[in-house]
Amino acid sequence: MNTKNHQDLIAHIIREIEQDHLELPTLPDVAVKIQILINDPNVLDDKIIAALSSDPFVIAQIIKSANSAAFAGKPLVDNVKDAASRLGYRQLHNMVITITMNKLFYSTNPAINRRMRQIWSHSRKVAAVSYLLASHHPHLSREQAMLAGLMHNIGVLPLCMYIEKQQLMIEDDALEALIDQCSGMIGTKLLQKWNFSKEIIEVVAGYQNMHRTSNLEPKPDYVDLVLFANIQAKGCAETIDWKNIATIKRLGLSEHDCLMYIEQNAQRIEVVEVLLGMKQEAHTKANQAIGQANVECKPAGTTQAEKRVGLFSYILDFLK
Repeated sequence: MNTKNHQDLIAHIIREIEQDHLELPTLPDVAVKIQILINDPNVLDDKIIAALSSDPFVIAQIIKSANSAAFAGKPLVDNVKDAASRLGYRQLHNMVITITMNKLFYSTNPAINRRMRQIWSHSRKVAAVSYLLASHHPHLSREQAMLAGLMHNIGVLPLCMYIEKQQLMIEDDALEALIDQCSGMIGTKLLQKWNFSKEIIEVVAGYQNMHRTSNLEPKPDYVDLVLFANIQAKGCAETIDWKNIATIKRLGLSEHDCLMYIEQNAQRIEVVEVLLGMKQEAHTKANQAIGQANVECKPAGTTQAEKRVGLFSYILDFLK
């Protein structure tokens, strides 16, 4: 595709977006139901369990995660109620999103499918780093930070679906240019359709702006978390002039922290990835840390508040 055709395609897609002609995917039913219920502080446990029970695949994955190496030493669970209590309802919501979105990020076009899988894998890495960053800022929710990381580049999904449906022949560099220029706009419209919170939508619209200011200064917001996590997950920290990035000041990080973040936090990141089912097995050190935390941390699920937090958060607190 030559430059003119490439620019024409971008212009055409932008017009489709602005005129609401671009087909947007539907969030899977089980994810919609859980999203509504989790946001209700008075919801009964039975309603959440019933919503989960409508999708056997989701149930199987949740029980599998609750019995994973992340919970070594804990009794095996064989039902969704016990699994949900162990994980915590907020984290359960993120897991349902992860499980259901994993099925959406698929294309019959091999080139597009490969890129979609890469992007979804990257988004989950960003989610793990965002979760860890939020643990140092009490005014931010770790679960919300993780959700923001998962959704930050969601605009790629309808964009790739459009390219596949139109049977467009597009080279890798042209696809990347399309993603850079259009995914934020598309992602914003998609999350508005899916009734996501303003906080998450702001992340989609602003995470690429490295020179942004914040109304919360000097405190960081979710955009700051995902902006930083996205750079770290891409492995390009050494190419950034960190001293001129206001985000790291709000995060309370030094330039050295930015350069060494992944290396210094590798164990904790791996723990989050294991707990989310992103990795089948954890590194030995991470596994040992999880096992020790399971023994020493306070049992979860004894109160309604703890059910919403779950053992997941206690393990990460242990690893601080």
